[in-house]
Amino acid sequence: MTRTRKRKNKFACQAKTLGAVCLGLGLVASHSGAALAQDSADEDVSPNFSVSERFESNFAVDGVRAGSFVLFPLVRYNQVYSDNIFGETTNKVDDFIADINGAIALRSDWDVHSLDLFGGVRRFQYFDNTNESTTDYNVGGEGALDLGRRARAIFTAEYSRLTESRRSLQTAFGDEPVQFSVFRTSVDFDIRHNRFREQFGVIYTKDDFFDVNEIFDPLDPTPGEVIDQDFRDRDAYEVYFRESFRVRPTVAIFAEFRGEVQEFNALQQGFNTNQDSQTYSVLGGVALDINKVARGEVSVGYQKRNFDSDAFVDISGLNVDAALDYYLTDLTTVSLSARRRIENTAFEGFAGFYSTSAEIEVEHELLRRVLVTAGAEYVADDFRDSTAIPIDRTDKFFRVSAGVRYAFRRNVVLAAEYIHNDARSTGADARPEFTENIVQISLELRR
Repeated sequence: MTRTRKRKNKFACQAKTLGAVCLGLGLVASHSGAALAQDSADEDVSPNFSVSERFESNFAVDGVRAGSFVLFPLVRYNQVYSDNIFGETTNKVDDFIADINGAIALRSDWDVHSLDLFGGVRRFQYFDNTNESTTDYNVGGEGALDLGRRARAIFTAEYSRLTESRRSLQTAFGDEPVQFSVFRTSVDFDIRHNRFREQFGVIYTKDDFFDVNEIFDPLDPTPGEVIDQDFRDRDAYEVYFRESFRVRPTVAIFAEFRGEVQEFNALQQGFNTNQDSQTYSVLGGVALDINKVARGEVSVGYQKRNFDSDAFVDISGLNVDAALDYYLTDLTTVSLSARRRIENTAFEGFAGFYSTSAEIEVEHELLRRVLVTAGAEYVADDFRDSTAIPIDRTDKFFRVSAGVRYAFRRNVVLAAEYIHNDARSTGADARPEFTENIVQISLELRR
């Protein structure tokens, strides 16, 4: 039993290290009570790993020893071709994009407590449409204090400078992509005793969007006007608490409460109001980790957002958050996820909408060095009317993809992927629809 537990902990450590590197590489700012997602219901050790996790572990790198830390550098070059970079219905513009990114993670190698530092930079260089070229970056860290055998305190902080995709149906269409910064910090606690487990914490997020200029139009009497994005800047304060009870070693039920206060820093132009609001949600669900069967969580509940301004109507309804890995065979993992929650809008005159999404991804280990994947995603954004401007609009986004990863050597990985995007919009206030095909080939070097 001791030998098995040690092997599994080592596997989890390798997966976490690669995750830290990928966090820097992908420039993702999404740690939210991170301990809540995909947690094992069976204490500290999960018997399950997806095909991609096993693939990464089989070819995990050792890193560079630096005292009591280990350094993990990574560089990736991704050559991308898109046949519709602006997301247009007609007059599509294609281009080649050099996606050059690198990341570094510094992970402690301590028996007690832990400290992870990470950072990354990513350059999107367009060959023909150079105004579309952008540089994103992030830097952050996570520290954990062991407060005894069954309690931990986790502290995180991260700053990211990111670019809003032209493919987003909400982004302002200016002479260059909208860029924004995100600062996020959190304190999370995880306490276990007997069959019970408490997880709670506080999260602070600051979003800052940067203005862009309108695309030049010779028929526009005021060409080059600034498209204001300040009304999207916000400070968000969130608290959460989850109580779990293990009904079986591999199955736990839980109840969760979340509350969030959003304070926006600027008024919406022409409406003399902002989107300040308070949101709360209550959820109940089940977490499971059944050996060679499935691992994940499914929760359902209720969410409501109350706006301070009478210019906006309150939003409430069903809240869903589910993520499940199903182990079809030892060589094939099927990942399913679904989500429904209230999101902020990027348009002036109304303040929120319900976003519903579902995704499926299949991973198959074709050979020990070859991993193939296929996936599909559906997103529906249902905009709610406000007293300022009634809106009739529903956006739907479809994505299908297929890819392959080949571990040429432990520290050299080759990959290729095809993606098809299909964006549709209906209603009196619908925006133009578009389709896009993307092909990308990448080379990844890691140490």
